[in-house]
Amino acid sequence: MAILIIGLIIFLAGATTGIMAVIIAGIRREEREFSLTRQAPGRLSQGTRIATGLYVRARSDRSSDTYRPDVHV
Repeated sequence: MAILIIGLIIFLAGATTGIMAVIIAGIRREEREFSLTRQAPGRLSQGTRIATGLYVRARSDRSSDTYRPDVHV
């Protein structure tokens, strides 16, 4: 019984770590591509937005493919 509980705990820890890694990768991609003001660029970003509860309303005045923000750093 103890081995089953330990195995379940290890499995849940691995699943949680995997989910967090995917979410972190999606957040980094969004930051790198400055894509939070337009449609998600891929499935990873879309999944990250769903997991974090982010909703981005589509803009009707610009095409999401041609919009690139001017960033001065």
